[in-house]
Amino acid sequence: MDVSLYQTTWHSLSARVLENECLRIVVVPELGAKLVSLVDKRNRLEWLVDSDNRPVKKVPYGAVFTEQDLSGWDEMFPTIVACEYPAQGEWFGRPLPDHGEVWTLPWVVEPESAQALRLSVEGKVLPYRLTRALAYSATDTLQMRYELENLGRERMPYIWAAHPQFVCGEQAEIILPSQVKRVCNTIPETWGWGTPETCFDWPEAINIQGKQVRIDRTGPSSLQRARKFFVLPETRVGWAGLVRKPTGDWLRMDWDPGKVPYLGLWVDEGAFSHTTVAAPEPTTGFYDSLAVAWGKNEITVLEPGVTQTWVLTVRFGTRGLPFPS
Repeated sequence: MDVSLYQTTWHSLSARVLENECLRIVVVPELGAKLVSLVDKRNRLEWLVDSDNRPVKKVPYGAVFTEQDLSGWDEMFPTIVACEYPAQGEWFGRPLPDHGEVWTLPWVVEPESAQALRLSVEGKVLPYRLTRALAYSATDTLQMRYELENLGRERMPYIWAAHPQFVCGEQAEIILPSQVKRVCNTIPETWGWGTPETCFDWPEAINIQGKQVRIDRTGPSSLQRARKFFVLPETRVGWAGLVRKPTGDWLRMDWDPGKVPYLGLWVDEGAFSHTTVAAPEPTTGFYDSLAVAWGKNEITVLEPGVTQTWVLTVRFGTRGLPFPS
């Protein structure tokens, strides 16, 4: 497999490209190591949402995510929604910003090989180092290897979550393992899915208006709505898929549920994004607030001086779905 790693610019910002014969990704280290483009070259399909008419600029620390350009794939750490650090000790009560902090911080490009792009960032509120290495494990598969080191003297609970905003159009299908029977809402009641932790059948649900709906399907951006569900915490899954209709283009994300035990699903049908996007979000806490996950004891905790590793792979295809029938 031939792999190229080279520099470019994206909206006047320095960027890195990692490319093989099938896939091309573009990463902007200065913007939280955001993946701003992920193209399947076989069909010239861009999988990540662009910024549309929102200005691309450096993101100030503590920014609100929905007030930024909303493009691409961000890493969320050590929380998803803003909250106070919940664990007793030196950092208790420290404010953690929206979407966490690493998406607003510049990442350091570490010594490169010809086959991988490795970047790291150190925490501002909490003492940690997070590293992500991007490589191709096959011509059609992006491998994302993470290392998290606790640099402090205390145990550190954390939420990491991937936030890939995949462009999926108005007819896409989200596919989950067959053991997923129920999901729960985790956003405020004003979004139309009841109070947080209201549960629904998957993939076909009766919504709070009493209407039968397919919550595994996406609609047009003209709906101007969004939803965020979590797979119930006792149901541990290790993959999720997305199929675009009618073309049949697909992707499949895989991870180890022993290390990344939870899964969130964000769908934006024009509420914030200019086009419909879907984001399967493997994560280490249930659910979006570190404080809530800590209170539920549904959280991952890293001991001082310890390094935790996990791997997320994303495979892309144009035919022949890789999901159980």
